[in-house]
Amino acid sequence: MRLTILGAAVLAVLAAASTGFAQDKQGPKVKPSAHPDAPTTPQPGLAPPPPPPATQPTFSTETNKEVIKEPPIAGWNNGFFIRDPGDHFRFYPRGRLHLDFHSYPGAPTGSASEGGVDLQPRFFARRLRLEFSGEAFKRWTFTFGVDFGGQTISNANGTQGSLVPNASTGQAAARYSAIEAVNSTAVIANAFINYSLCPCFNIMVGQQQAPFGIENRTGNNAHTFMERNLPIRSFAAPNAKELGLTLWGDLFDSRLSYEVGVYAGDGQNRPQIDAHPDFIGRIFTRPLFGTKSALERLQLGISGRTGERDPKFVGYDYQPITTGQGWTLWEPRYKDSQGRTIHILPSGTQGQIGGELRLPISIFELRGEAYYVSNNTREAVDGFQLTNTERIGAMTGVGWYAQLSAWPLGDAFINGDPGIWRPMVLDLSRDASKIPRGLEVAAIVGGVNATYEGASRGGVPDTNTPSAGNGSSINVFQYGVALSYWYTRYIRATVNYMIYHTPESGSTSSRVVVPANVYGETPNTDEHVLHELGTRLAIGF
Repeated sequence: MRLTILGAAVLAVLAAASTGFAQDKQGPKVKPSAHPDAPTTPQPGLAPPPPPPATQPTFSTETNKEVIKEPPIAGWNNGFFIRDPGDHFRFYPRGRLHLDFHSYPGAPTGSASEGGVDLQPRFFARRLRLEFSGEAFKRWTFTFGVDFGGQTISNANGTQGSLVPNASTGQAAARYSAIEAVNSTAVIANAFINYSLCPCFNIMVGQQQAPFGIENRTGNNAHTFMERNLPIRSFAAPNAKELGLTLWGDLFDSRLSYEVGVYAGDGQNRPQIDAHPDFIGRIFTRPLFGTKSALERLQLGISGRTGERDPKFVGYDYQPITTGQGWTLWEPRYKDSQGRTIHILPSGTQGQIGGELRLPISIFELRGEAYYVSNNTREAVDGFQLTNTERIGAMTGVGWYAQLSAWPLGDAFINGDPGIWRPMVLDLSRDASKIPRGLEVAAIVGGVNATYEGASRGGVPDTNTPSAGNGSSINVFQYGVALSYWYTRYIRATVNYMIYHTPESGSTSSRVVVPANVYGETPNTDEHVLHELGTRLAIGF
């Protein structure tokens, strides 16, 4: 009996021990909380209890909205953009429209039938450009655009036509083009692809702004004046765009930049004529960039260009010297003593070299450039440019300017830093909500001081050939002021007033002319000034 009771007790103890051991393997037993609302710690291996339902706000305006950090798929951020969700591709539709009014105060109104530019006041679309830019895979960028506008008149004097044979009579009859017909043209503007290995090394291929100086590397949407100034646009860097390859980069946190390349050398939308390329390069420094000092954007630089023109293949005229509104002060043609039209053509070595300075302080900016030009030339009779050369000469001289501007009202330098021409890359994290506005006033003085001698390198000069003391001097001075209201960098209204002073025009020592020297029943050889007043309403992005 005692053994039976003892055995039962042992079995009970063993059962209790085994139960406790099993509980120890599952985890410690949780002691119930003293308060019924207190949270309980779930046992390992068991799902936690569901959370209580969220308390709904009393009013919808009290809902906490989540901050979206990712930029939108499409929109505006210092430019229109469209991108894919993975941000591998970005597409930037772009465009610009320049509506101009031109007038020539005090100038005689020479009509096109008199062989010159019609100097009547006129309103027209100076420039309409449709352009597209984009980025691909973070390293590739591209831009291509087409320029419309700048309406031109064909057969302005009604004398252009052709002889058409009559099948029945066998005789030829003249058939004339429509008088003052409007030409609708579209030309390629920028068209390039850029690969960026790093900010310090980029490769750009295509038609692009030639890397030469501040003025030429500033887009026509951001100019202080309506057009690039005469010394650069018509003399030092007449081919604003070139087709070729550029290596460029920004070093030392953009304190030193370089732009060098090899190009066809024949200008915008002209396929390479001969086998000789041009080499163009620019290097500039902003030594205090990023220091937050008053001279942070001080900029110094040099530019150079060299190339050859093969007389066997190059038959186009040398670049004329024209005003911003289109009047030709000096043209690369003249009549010889036999009444033949003689063309002045680029031939042989071409070279330019010079420097730049930009000094912005507070709301003021001083800017200037100067370049020495030495271009060899040849002369040929009209119709025989590629078969005969009458004589060989040279164009030498200096193109220079100094410009002072200020922003007395609103935000300063809305149009950005001049001369920094780069592929379009948008920083979508930047706050674009601010709408800057400002008033810019500016003044410029510049000039071309050069000589052209048609037979300085060889050949027999005609009595009318420009030579020392006989029509070889080219002295043109430009003075101007501008007032521009900028509504962001994309919209502006501008008024320009320019004076072109040609101290030797109309004389035997120079072939430079102003309208009064050639228009009217009795041309005035004592007049040496041309005034131009222009306005522009521009929108571009």
